[in-house]
Amino acid sequence: MKLKYTLLVITSLVIGICQSQEQHNCSLENPITIAHDRCGYVEVPNNWDNKNDGNTRIAYAVIQSKSENRKEDPLIFLQGGPGGSVLPYANVFAGLAIDPDRDFIMYDQRGIGFSDEICSGLSLTFLEVMASDIALDKEDEALLKLSSDCIKSLNNTNFKTAFGSYQSARDLEALRQHLGYKQLNIFGGSYGTRLGLKYMEMYPTSIRSSILSGLFSPETRLYENIYTNLNRSLEQLFESCNSDTNCKAKYPNLRKNFKSVCENLDTKGQTFSIQNNDFVINKQDFLLLIQQMLYNRNTIANVPSFIMAFSTNNVEAIQNGILAFASRLGVINVAAYWSVNLKDEGAFKNKTLVSNDEKKYPYLANGVSLFASDPDVLKFWPSKDTSYTKMKAVISEIPTLLISGEWDPITPPSNGKQVAKSLKHSIHVIFPSEGHCPMNACFFQMAVAFLNNPMQQVDTSCVRVNPIAFD
Repeated sequence: MKLKYTLLVITSLVIGICQSQEQHNCSLENPITIAHDRCGYVEVPNNWDNKNDGNTRIAYAVIQSKSENRKEDPLIFLQGGPGGSVLPYANVFAGLAIDPDRDFIMYDQRGIGFSDEICSGLSLTFLEVMASDIALDKEDEALLKLSSDCIKSLNNTNFKTAFGSYQSARDLEALRQHLGYKQLNIFGGSYGTRLGLKYMEMYPTSIRSSILSGLFSPETRLYENIYTNLNRSLEQLFESCNSDTNCKAKYPNLRKNFKSVCENLDTKGQTFSIQNNDFVINKQDFLLLIQQMLYNRNTIANVPSFIMAFSTNNVEAIQNGILAFASRLGVINVAAYWSVNLKDEGAFKNKTLVSNDEKKYPYLANGVSLFASDPDVLKFWPSKDTSYTKMKAVISEIPTLLISGEWDPITPPSNGKQVAKSLKHSIHVIFPSEGHCPMNACFFQMAVAFLNNPMQQVDTSCVRVNPIAFD
C-alpha cells in the first residue's frame, strides 16, 4: 500500500518517544508509558437505546494531582476528529493537563484507539486514495471499495448503530460515575467541543466548568461552509503576506500563483516519490494539504513557500508537507470519523450544502479531499438511522471559556460567537494569527485562572497580535 511504510515510520517515532519514558503497570491491553495513577476500562452498552445489543469498552487513564492543594473536580480532555485517539499518544496529550492542582483524565472515545477500536488502519486507505491520481467524483467510490472489509465487519455487528455525540455523551457520564468524581471540568478541542456541548446539555449537574477550543457546535453543519472557511483563511494569508515586507518581496504574486497551481493541478497531477512510492498530488489533494497547514501558526508560516514549491518543483518542501499530513491522519480513525458524522450529520442535505458552498468560489472548485467526498461516502456507510439526531444550539449556564483562532480554516471565530449567544456565563477569546485550537502560553495562563474561579472575569490582557513570521 502506498505510504504505508511512511506512516509506520512516523508512528514509530511517536511511539519511540513514549517508550523512552519510565514504564508503569496498567490494566489496559495496550501499554501506556506515562506516569499515571489509575487506568482501565469502563464497560458501556453498544447502543444506549437498546442495551440488549451487547457492550463495548472505553479505555481511560488518570494522572492524579500530587499538589497539596489538590481539588476534587478533575479536568478531562475530549479529543477531536471525530475519531481522534489519545491514549496511544498519551505522553503528548499529558501536556494538556493545564492545572497541577487537578487530576487529569484522558480517554479514547468508543471504537477508537485503545477503546475496542473498529477497522484499525483504515486511515491508510485514505492515504492510498490520496496518493493515486483519482478525480474527486471518483474518490468516494475508491474509498468505499478499499473500505469494503470494514463495512462488512460493521454490518455484521450491532456496533454499527452505536456512534454519534449522543452515545458518546452517555459514555462520558458513565466514565465519570465509574471514576467516582462528583463533577468534571471538561476541556474539548474541535469535535471535542461538540461532544462537550452535548454533554453540557444532557448532564448539566455533572459539570463544574468547560473550556472549549475550536468551536464545532451541534448546530453547526460540517459540510455547509468547507469552502467559505478555507477561502476566508486564504484571504487572510494573501493579505498578511502582502502587508509583510519580506513575504511580499519573496512572494509578490502569491494569490495569483496559488490560483495558477490550482489550475495546473486540476489539469494534470504532479508525481512525487515518498519513501520510494509514487504519490500523485492533484488539485483536491493540494487544497487539503493547504487547509491542514492553515491549522497551526507554525505551518501557516510555511504556506507561501509550499505554494511556490509547486511552481519551482521544490520536491523536498512538498515531501515534507505530505509527511506532516500523514502523521496527523494517523491519529484519526477514519471509520469512527465517518460513523460519528453519519449519526450527527446524516439527517442533513450534506451533498447540497457542499455543492452550494463550492459554487461561491470557482477557483476552489473540484474539492478538498476527504471533506468533499464525505457526503457520498456517508450515503453508503453502515447505519443510516438518525432518528435521535438532535443537533441544535445548546443553552446552558455552565461557566465556559471559548477559544478561537483568527486563521482557523475549519472552525472560524464566527462559530465561537454563535455558541456564546446561548451560553449565559461564557467568554469568547479570539487569538490573532493563530489557527485551529490555539495552544500557547497565554491560553494556558487564562485556562488555569478560569479553572480556579470560573465565575470571575477572565483577564485577557496577554492576548496580543503576534504576526506570522513567514518562511
